[in-house]
Amino acid sequence: MERILIVDDDEGLIHFLSRFFSKLDKEVTSSTDGPSALDLLSNETFDLILIDYKMPGLNGLDTLKEIRRLRVKTPVIIMTAYGTTETAIEAMKLGAYDYLLKPFDREQLKRVATDALEVNRLMKEVVSLPTEHGESRPTSPKDSARIVGNHRRMQEVYKLIGQVAEKDVTVLITGESGTGKELVAKAIYHHSKRKNRPFLTVNCAAIPDTLFESELFGYERGAFTGAERTHIGKFERGNGGTIFFDEIGDMSLPTQAKVLRVLQEGEFERLAGNEAIKVDVRLIAATNKNLAKAVENGEFREDLYWRLKIISIALPPLRDRAEDIPALAEYFFSRFCEEYHKPIRYIADSAMAQLKSHSWPGNVRELENCIKRAVLLCSGDVILEEHIKLDIDIEESSSPHSQEQLVSHLRKKVDELIPDILKLSNDKVHANIVELLEETLMRRVLKECDNNQVRAARMLGISRNTLRHRIKKYNIAPHEG
Repeated sequence: MERILIVDDDEGLIHFLSRFFSKLDKEVTSSTDGPSALDLLSNETFDLILIDYKMPGLNGLDTLKEIRRLRVKTPVIIMTAYGTTETAIEAMKLGAYDYLLKPFDREQLKRVATDALEVNRLMKEVVSLPTEHGESRPTSPKDSARIVGNHRRMQEVYKLIGQVAEKDVTVLITGESGTGKELVAKAIYHHSKRKNRPFLTVNCAAIPDTLFESELFGYERGAFTGAERTHIGKFERGNGGTIFFDEIGDMSLPTQAKVLRVLQEGEFERLAGNEAIKVDVRLIAATNKNLAKAVENGEFREDLYWRLKIISIALPPLRDRAEDIPALAEYFFSRFCEEYHKPIRYIADSAMAQLKSHSWPGNVRELENCIKRAVLLCSGDVILEEHIKLDIDIEESSSPHSQEQLVSHLRKKVDELIPDILKLSNDKVHANIVELLEETLMRRVLKECDNNQVRAARMLGISRNTLRHRIKKYNIAPHEG
């Protein structure tokens, strides 16, 4: 249960807020002055702090200063009946997450508190990486997560995270949906010099265009109908910290131009504002789209693309690192058994074989959901095949509709590779591109079939004699599979 600390000398307000948050299933602790609140914070941890601005002795802003001096990362919301812009700006400069005007609008109170609690979860969920020996550092499922996998391509990812985390540079994370882009972003944040400052996320695909700019840059009171107070946007809230733009390929071109200005000049204006606001933020972006192609099609700004691509980290799909499936399955199994208090001993070999044979179009996220479902469905002490519910079963994958989707997906992937393939030919890196592609396909299929030539030939749609001829032609050794 998340814990909230309320600091206010008005006992009636404390009673109201305690009831309000208790109905939202939050545990509430209260204090009537700044010094006693600081004593509580030196001995206990909270997920959100609400402080009144006007209190006798140590006021809200002075209390906030002391909280930050103690290096407490918990988001702080300032409450005030004296709602001047100056108060709000001063609070934000001192590191407040937001401010609320009295008397409270219940919906706004709920929204701001919910957002702040989500930020707290993101900031406190430490993401660990495997050690040099390939094992993940021990973590507590409650407040941490792990990136799991020893595949060669994942080792490259870990190396890049280690190299760039402490460097204050923009990072672009690419990969299909479900490959773990947000985990990589959080790992960079938690290993960076900004780890004690805010970590804010912006889902570019989830925010309507009409609201996007106000969410990022904020707005002045009276900027539009219903704007009854100055609103602080993500950039201002994240000053000194890190902002993670998820699915940045879905950001509109006008917004891209304004984000580019923040990256280039470190400043912006709120909507309806005429004052340039200076900010210092580190930007991490992620996308499942081919941004280079989007630039060619005029859907993404080329100057922003190169600003983002100072460092690029590409996450492989799970099907390309299938040997990591058992380790991932065991990690999720242990985590969910502990989370749901299930005394399950292990995953049966037949169930694990089923997991290893699936193509996982939804990547690690799909595997995670599958294991969670299996843990919840299992009533015994072993997870069996019957507990593994795959989103696409054998019958569905063999249907004409699914086959058409697979062919369409393949054509799209090949189309994306064409520019690189043609470059090899133009630069005379390889004389016969068709042979290069054929050889690559042969080696991969033989590996997938454990060098069973009958299965490989059937999969490729050629005769066994033709396959033998190609193996000899490309000098493919038997142990390579």
